[in-house]
Amino acid sequence: MKRTYILFAFIWLLFCPDLLHAQAGNIVVSVVDSQTGLPLEGAAAHIDQGSRGGVTDANGRLTINNVSLPASLRITHVGYESLVVTVNSSEELKVLLTPVAVRLQDVVVTAFEGQRRLIETPATISRISAADFERFDLRSPQQALSTLPGVKVESTTIGRYRIRIRGGSLGIVGHSDSYKMYWNGIPITLADGFPPLAYMDIGSIGSVDIIRGPSGSIYGAGLAGVALFENKAGAYESQRLEVDGFTGSYGTYRYGASFSSGGKHGDIRVQYANVHTDGYRQEAGSDNEFLNIFGRVFPSDKQTLSFMGILGDRSYGIPGNLNAAALAEDRRQANFSPELDNGLTGRNLMIGLGNEYRFNPNWSNNTTLSYQVLEGTFLIGNDFFVSADQAITSSFAFRNATNYGFSAFGKPAQLVFGLEYTRGLGDVDVFASGFESPLVSNRETINELTLGFAQLEFTIPGDWQFTLGGSYNNFRLEFQEFLDLSGITQFERKVQDFSPRLAVVKPLKENLVVHANISKGFAPPPRSAFDNSNETVNEDLESTKGWNKEIGIRGSVLDNRLSMDLTFYRLDETDVILPRVVNTIGTIDLIMNENAGAIDRQGIELALQYQLIENGSGFLTDARVWGNYNYMDHTFEEYSTLDFSSNEITFDGNKVPGVHPHSVVSGFDLRTSPGIYLFGTYSFYDTIYLNNANDASDDAYQLLDIKLGIKRSLGQRLTLDVYGGINNLFNADYSQMHGLNSGFGGFFDPAMERNQYAGLKLSYLFR
Repeated sequence: MKRTYILFAFIWLLFCPDLLHAQAGNIVVSVVDSQTGLPLEGAAAHIDQGSRGGVTDANGRLTINNVSLPASLRITHVGYESLVVTVNSSEELKVLLTPVAVRLQDVVVTAFEGQRRLIETPATISRISAADFERFDLRSPQQALSTLPGVKVESTTIGRYRIRIRGGSLGIVGHSDSYKMYWNGIPITLADGFPPLAYMDIGSIGSVDIIRGPSGSIYGAGLAGVALFENKAGAYESQRLEVDGFTGSYGTYRYGASFSSGGKHGDIRVQYANVHTDGYRQEAGSDNEFLNIFGRVFPSDKQTLSFMGILGDRSYGIPGNLNAAALAEDRRQANFSPELDNGLTGRNLMIGLGNEYRFNPNWSNNTTLSYQVLEGTFLIGNDFFVSADQAITSSFAFRNATNYGFSAFGKPAQLVFGLEYTRGLGDVDVFASGFESPLVSNRETINELTLGFAQLEFTIPGDWQFTLGGSYNNFRLEFQEFLDLSGITQFERKVQDFSPRLAVVKPLKENLVVHANISKGFAPPPRSAFDNSNETVNEDLESTKGWNKEIGIRGSVLDNRLSMDLTFYRLDETDVILPRVVNTIGTIDLIMNENAGAIDRQGIELALQYQLIENGSGFLTDARVWGNYNYMDHTFEEYSTLDFSSNEITFDGNKVPGVHPHSVVSGFDLRTSPGIYLFGTYSFYDTIYLNNANDASDDAYQLLDIKLGIKRSLGQRLTLDVYGGINNLFNADYSQMHGLNSGFGGFFDPAMERNQYAGLKLSYLFR
């Protein structure tokens, strides 16, 4: 026990060298809506011409420690007019922001180890806030994240969804180009590449920045992109209790509660939520419980400590994909046997720590670490087969980034360098025919990913902003089978990759810039890719690689009423890991995974938003329309295999399955002076191919989602938000998730028909 105390004391002193330093010269700001008097959460406040600052909490409050007074403070919020005020004392300053158009130049993102305006960021990146999630009910991230250009979230039940950035993974065994995920700057993607989005409560998310494509050289692996999550912060110098809940079609409901508290020395937020659905299809029910704790401690003006704890417990049924005949017969039926209680269960505990230390105005360091343990079961089956396994996975991640700010060519410049290390251990038990049957396999997998990164940003005369960066990545995979000795029992494989990046941003005029980006990404081979029909190990397998080229223009025009973001991209993927049939014995295919493919991905992403009414003094105070258009032309440049007769067939020139060539997501937002609001979202997704041969496809579909509500303050302490909505108002028959390249035609996983919901959110401010 004594050793344990000594260990905790050592860790605390390591992260808190200035614990005893006093607080001095604090700026305390309270930001509210000038028309309604409601506090504004998520307003960015920074010392002008500097990086010191942060965002306001749920009470619209923020403190910035140890600032030389007087100081110039710049305050911005999406949808409000920016304001610069002079702060002369430490007394709390109340700031009223006037609602205006959503201005792209005022959006501040957290990507690339710093905070900067989106318009100046040298990458294709989109931001979504808590307010955007609340345009819908809070059952899943599917609807809100799918409003971002180049992003689609597929889901057919709560907890079963995946983010597809620019088409996402190919749906082909042995290949993955998924995204990396960070929470408050802490790496939380498991070592095997699994992003634990399903274990996050949507109600706890404060914002998400998504980098599309391999533009994040300082983040290492990833061809699809990077998702940077930030949680809602605790309240400043107050305590707030919130409860929320809704009920909807197909036995769907959610209830949750959160408590937040904060002060000069730190803040904390604790949240619980329970989300359930009986499911649209048979065997598609889902239960999800979340318990979160987030907090920060300010030991001194130089240091910020942060911590997070997330416990997610979920289970969902897997009804199985249907073929066309079964879909026409009954789209809600299950393919797997109901008697087996098919589905997945999982419990994930995640702990994270962060330490930001500012040595002086030029040097700072951010160190983060996380530990996760995930345990679960998986069971599917029908009259012909049963598959059952249980697994436990642990993953440790560490990241250290050092920032150095200096002057070059008379302009501010920045150098960022550091390293990231992730190690995971997975243990899987496989049963013969259900959990009551004998154990037939016990395997262990170790994944390690080490990357060193560096990035230099500088501006030359003419206001050309350049970014030079790169990362060197070392990936190691170790596999061992302890029980089934009939096939591959063990192997170890190491893969090295270098990922460089060059980006440039050039202002055309105020609030309008052009940007270009060239970067290389990669996706390490997963364990299943090394296994060739459980007969041999492919020792020559390398990562899938891709050079990504982008050029775009973004900014605001027409008196800042029209915001636009237009990007053209091309990603040339080589060494694509594809399963090739190299021989057949009877009806059994001998599969070898090889770096044998090449894919051309090119597309257009356009985001537009126009403010119809701003600062309205009548009944309608705010009105805007917006829309995203995506064009994706993803083609196999090289891919061949063998058929059952050992004849070579080629898919060269065919379209990559699962990719919508055209998609549109658009909507409108209306707000009124009494607090009534109306949100509408229209989505169109084009016809897609379902297999490599392009001889199976699914029809295009359209969706319309509507939400109507009223949000009012009931006195000085109580705020009530009551709402209702309809999803899929057109009652479209569609499959949002597909089983690509299904050998038995089981391509379709039907999504919900027209469905309704109603709910409320109650917030009480103690002081």
